[in-house]
Amino acid sequence: MDKKKAHTNAGSNIHPNSKDNSAHNQRLKILDYLLEHGSITTQKARELLDIYYPPARINELRQAGYVINMLWVTWESDLGVKHRIGRYVLVQKQPIEAN
Repeated sequence: MDKKKAHTNAGSNIHPNSKDNSAHNQRLKILDYLLEHGSITTQKARELLDIYYPPARINELRQAGYVINMLWVTWESDLGVKHRIGRYVLVQKQPIEAN
């Protein structure tokens, strides 16, 4: 992945296209959500942003220089089943440039 390309548009005013499910657009959707709300769970990323495997997109954002921490939380499904899922927290709003 080209690190410059990965974050050049990620924090700009370009809004993600809700119908585009490319990895690039998924990264934009997660980053926009994190910038507005500060954190997101795996379940919310799937439900609200239609991202099937959020950890992959989070990892790509990290590789692009964003500092995103993960902590384990318990989420209860509509059926009452408890699951351990990740909550991703944006620590720094601008990517860290590689030396």
